[in-house]
Amino acid sequence: MSAVTKGQRNLLLFLLGVAIIFLPIRFLAMGNFDEKKEIDKEKNERQTYYNDLKAKDNNRQQYIDDTAFYKEEYEKVLSEFPSEIYQDNTIMYLQGIKDEYKLDFPTVAMGEETLFYTLGSGAVGDVSLDTPTAEGTEETTPAEDGELVATTDGYNCYSATFPVTYTGDYDDIKSVIDYIKEGDFRMTLDEISIAFNDAEGYYEGSLTFTSYAVNGGDRTTDHADVNVQTGTNNIFGNPTVKPTTTTGDTTTE
Repeated sequence: MSAVTKGQRNLLLFLLGVAIIFLPIRFLAMGNFDEKKEIDKEKNERQTYYNDLKAKDNNRQQYIDDTAFYKEEYEKVLSEFPSEIYQDNTIMYLQGIKDEYKLDFPTVAMGEETLFYTLGSGAVGDVSLDTPTAEGTEETTPAEDGELVATTDGYNCYSATFPVTYTGDYDDIKSVIDYIKEGDFRMTLDEISIAFNDAEGYYEGSLTFTSYAVNGGDRTTDHADVNVQTGTNNIFGNPTVKPTTTTGDTTTE
C-alpha cells in the first residue's frame, strides 16, 4: 500500500475540519434554530392575545354596560312569551274574540305543544345540535325519532296549532286578523279560508292559529280565569217539573 501523499492528507484534514464544523451545526444548532422559531411563534401569539385582552380591558366598562343592556332587552323579548301553552288560555282567547267581534267558532281543534327550538342549541334538525355543550350543562341532542329533546338548563321554545272553523261578518273577520297581528298574545295566523253562505247571509271558513311559548328558568304563566257557565247538572231540564202530554181534550201529568 502506497503512502498517503501530502495532498491527500491535506484533503482528509480539510474534510475532517468541515465535518467538525458542519455536524454540530446540523444536529445541534439547527435543532436550536427550530426551537427558537417555535418560541418566537408562541411569543407572537401570546403577545397578540395579550394586546387583545389589554384593548378589552381598556373598554371594560363599556362591555359591562352593553352586557347589562342586551340582557335587559333579551329578558323583554322573553317576557312577551308565556312559559306554557295552556289550552284553557287559548279557549278564553277565542272567547274574547267572540265577545269583541261577534265571530263564532263552531269547531275548535286543540293542538298539543311541540318543542321546535332550544335557545343556544338550535332548531329541530340543526347540525349545531351535534356540537358538545359546555361543562356543567345538559346536552341537547335529537331523539331517535328526529324530535328535539328539551334541556333542563336552557330555554325551550314550544308551539301548538289550533285549527278552528268560524262564521261571522266580513268586517269582523278583517278586524280579527289585525287583532291577532297586533295583540299581546304570542300567536300567528298560518292559514285562512273564506266563503260566503248565500243561504244564511254570513261568511264562513277556517282559521289555523299557532301559539308560542318559551319555557325555562323560573318563568311561570297563570291559567286563565274561566268564569263562564259550563253546562248543566240535568240534561233533561228542570227536574222539579213533570213533563205533560196532551191527547185530544185532556191533559195528563
